Amino acid sequence: MRLFHVLAPLCAATMMFAASGTFLNKNAPLYAEASEGSALGELIIASEVKELSQKGSFSEVEFVGFVPEGSSVVYEKAGMLIIGFEASNPGALKVLGKKTDEYGSVWINVSVKGFVKSDALNSDKNKVLADGKTLFQAKCSTCHALHPETEFDANVWPSILEAMGAQAGLSKPEKQSIEKYLQNYK
Repeated sequence: MRLFHVLAPLCAATMMFAASGTFLNKNAPLYAEASEGSALGELIIASEVKELSQKGSFSEVEFVGFVPEGSSVVYEKAGMLIIGFEASNPGALKVLGKKTDEYGSVWINVSVKGFVKSDALNSDKNKVLADGKTLFQAKCSTCHALHPETEFDANVWPSILEAMGAQAGLSKPEKQSIEKYLQNYK
């Protein structure tokens, strides 16, 4: 019985660690090999990946998401415009299945494996999103009062940021960081 009291918390902690994800703390190229060669595409900030192994300063990761038919943009969830990966080589996407959303749109469930620089990974999604919040508060309040984070849903924020991003002088990574924060705001 004593052994159970000692091992149970350890097993629970191990399962919690294993179940926790790894997230991109910045946009990062995904390479086919553990070197900075030709990129398969770009993983987007705050996207969750499964870390498979490490090789030097690179980590092998897998991203799983959904792509609309005929697109090279992979979203985190079917029917949600939360970008996870932009494929420059759509042939690197492995088809896992298909899903039809409530509007009749077909989403292809795909995975992609490759290597990212290990310093692009973070186990604390809240920390990554906090950076987007800081940018949102700093950049979006210079011209007008901030919109409440709950004012729009995850599928509306991208078009608002697309329209306002140029006026606010946002770089693509800054826009995507703010977008991910607003799309994940709870």
